[in-house]
Amino acid sequence: MKASVLKGGDSGEPAVVPGSPPKSHLLKLITSADADEQMPPKGEMLSAVEVGVLRAWIDQGAKWGDGGGGATAGAVGDGHWAYRALMKPAVSEVAGVANPIDAFVRDALKRKGLRPTAEAGRRALVRRVTFDLIGLPPTPEEVEAFVSDSSPGAYERVVDRLLASPRYGERWARHWMDVVHYADTHGNDEDGVRANAWPYRDYLIRSFNADKPYGRFAEEQLAGDVLYPDDPDGVVATGFVAADARRRMRMTTPVSTG
Repeated sequence: MKASVLKGGDSGEPAVVPGSPPKSHLLKLITSADADEQMPPKGEMLSAVEVGVLRAWIDQGAKWGDGGGGATAGAVGDGHWAYRALMKPAVSEVAGVANPIDAFVRDALKRKGLRPTAEAGRRALVRRVTFDLIGLPPTPEEVEAFVSDSSPGAYERVVDRLLASPRYGERWARHWMDVVHYADTHGNDEDGVRANAWPYRDYLIRSFNADKPYGRFAEEQLAGDVLYPDDPDGVVATGFVAADARRRMRMTTPVSTG
């Protein structure tokens, strides 16, 4: 089938030219407005989304699976990552590297002919991890305490302290607030204060600080009032539905009927 598609039929044009949608006769037929040549000849035409998927597949090389049979053969390829069984990859043994993630990073650098940068000094390290976890710089006292602490586990203790800080939830909850378009005011031309928005914000901060499992986190926001009616957070979490000030405006702004 692959050979036939690449060769084409009576028109003399290849049905598919990998990497070139404009030269692919198949794409011309499924987008044609001429009833005598359009495909399929009967029934509904492909939707714009379906045509876009096919166009992208051709543009990316029209790759086919090497195996035979199965619902995915030829469509996404039998070797597509989404259909492979999960396997634990082998970890290279790299001198001086204890974390498997670092081993993979070193392997990637080696393949590209690159070398890792020098190890950060203790002052830079404590600043980096503090900014990363709580979004604030360490105090001079915290820097000096870490620099002078040469005992085993000093870095791990800094990480544990930062994870236990209320500032941790404040830093990381803001990323979720960005995703759901949380705002304390309506913005735009209706920039009024949303006086009851803050409980949802504080719920997010509490959840991150408590390391709440993602499944529970999602359930509470989507249907907490139904799934967890006896938990105050189950109700507050549904502020997710109205967190987006722009969506709230679309829901409440009357539409002119002209």
